[in-house]
Amino acid sequence: MRRTLEGLLFAVAVLVPQALVAQPSPPPPLVRPEGLKTISEHVQVIPDNSVPLVPNIGYIIGDKAVLVIDTGLGPRNGEAVFAVAQKLAGSRPIYLAVTHVHPEHDLGAQAFSAETKLIRSADQQKDITEFGLTLAKVFAGRSVINAELLKGADFRKPDIVFDKDYDLDLGGMTARLIALGPNHTRGDVGIWIERDRVLFAGDLAMKAQPAFASPYSSIQQWFASLDRLEALQPIVIVPSHGPLGDAGFITGYRNYLKEVMERTSAEKKTGRNADAAVENVSASMVERYPDRARLAGAIKAAYAAAP
Repeated sequence: MRRTLEGLLFAVAVLVPQALVAQPSPPPPLVRPEGLKTISEHVQVIPDNSVPLVPNIGYIIGDKAVLVIDTGLGPRNGEAVFAVAQKLAGSRPIYLAVTHVHPEHDLGAQAFSAETKLIRSADQQKDITEFGLTLAKVFAGRSVINAELLKGADFRKPDIVFDKDYDLDLGGMTARLIALGPNHTRGDVGIWIERDRVLFAGDLAMKAQPAFASPYSSIQQWFASLDRLEALQPIVIVPSHGPLGDAGFITGYRNYLKEVMERTSAEKKTGRNADAAVENVSASMVERYPDRARLAGAIKAAYAAAP
């Protein structure tokens, strides 16, 4: 238990990029529905505008049903996200899935209607059972607006729980939910829209440096997940946060993690301990990858995996 709590506390430090920590007054973490835009025939997205603690929100629109991806931070954001889903769905059923269970991705789910069917992976349920609202309490303590948004927030009980993959028939197209953890979290889920070749990659491939935000995070698993995502040959990647991109996100993450692994393995072979490896590898990479906390997390994961 001590190992997992220490790991979670370290994760808090890596969840917000270093460049954002220095900002005295970041914008409030509110989903902006007016920014909704179409990115393919069946996919629409509310961009996060690179605001901390706001995710990119996805809507997958089929002939028979609509799938919403992620909720925003707390019920107020969840209400805004659900209102857009209602307009897009009309009389069609609505499903909800989350890329992982961090507060800005999952803790707006209770604002959706009782008829909305929530889908989670078994690993996401394990994260909820083990860590509960610990991270939400940390986020709430950071600002008045965070506390207001998270007041009364709790995890909603899922209607569907799957182990590995889950194919959701939306009518004329399928959304495949792929359990990929432990990477960023134990319960990372990618959502693949094959018909449009759009991939919702969560935190597994995006512009920002990778964040090892769980005591269960594994650099070997992250490599395996990147291989699996790349094999899908996505045209558009919607990450958890930041601008949309393409398969270059996957290549960029693989190259970054490969360099971290190679440099850290070399440090370990010389007999240096993990702290020394963090210091030395960080010094060699920080000019190109300035988020020191996320860099340290990757180096520690690499050190644990190195022979």
